[in-house]
Amino acid sequence: MSLVEIVKHDEVIYTILDKPPPEPPKTPRYESKLERQLKETKIPQLRRTFGYAETPLKPPDQFLKKGQGLGQPVKKSDHKCFTSGHLPPVPKRPPPGKKPEKPKINFKVVNIKKAIKIKGKPVEPRLVDTKDGHIKKIKGSGEVPEYCLRPDFGQMPAYLVKRNRRIQRELDKIKYAEEHKESLCKLINAEERQKLLDDLKYNWQLMQKAFLQLPMLTDTIPKILRKTKMEQELKQLEKDIALVESNPYIYIYE
Repeated sequence: MSLVEIVKHDEVIYTILDKPPPEPPKTPRYESKLERQLKETKIPQLRRTFGYAETPLKPPDQFLKKGQGLGQPVKKSDHKCFTSGHLPPVPKRPPPGKKPEKPKINFKVVNIKKAIKIKGKPVEPRLVDTKDGHIKKIKGSGEVPEYCLRPDFGQMPAYLVKRNRRIQRELDKIKYAEEHKESLCKLINAEERQKLLDDLKYNWQLMQKAFLQLPMLTDTIPKILRKTKMEQELKQLEKDIALVESNPYIYIYE
């Protein structure tokens, strides 16, 4: 067994392995332009505190004087009065003179005349029903008949009179319509009678043809019911034909 001693060598382990690929560059972070403008225009308010711990009092010479308080707000108006040169002149003051004499009125005579013309207040009938002088008005007390003396006592009220008139008008309309209504019974002419008879015979022929086409053997219930129904219809048509042929005058109701 032999040993080889290497003293000098230029081999590096980091150069043997391949280098990893570089990481892709990161996209820049989004920054709002408005935020930057706000930061530039923002004025820092320095030295802001919560205020005084105790409100300082004003000196005695700074008391509230007259006219310094909060008064009523003055309403401002945009109205402007435009005067023209055609306004009437200001009336002149009348010259000082004697006052007009007032007519002398004798108020005693006037009051006496008014008192003579005034009508006295009508005395309302009253009733004293106790020894203590308790006064009660007779009107509305029930002591004197009042309701039976009214001019409209015992007469029918106006709303009932109107109602009865309205009902009577409706009854008259119904009676007039019944008396002048046309008769519902109408006589048919010869042409209509002949056409009706021909239609009945034509229907009988169609029904008779369908009846003859029925099977001879009626072994089921539907066959029996159908045959029975057709026989009844044929009999009814024969009766109608006989009735129209035997009666020359036929009336119909509309």
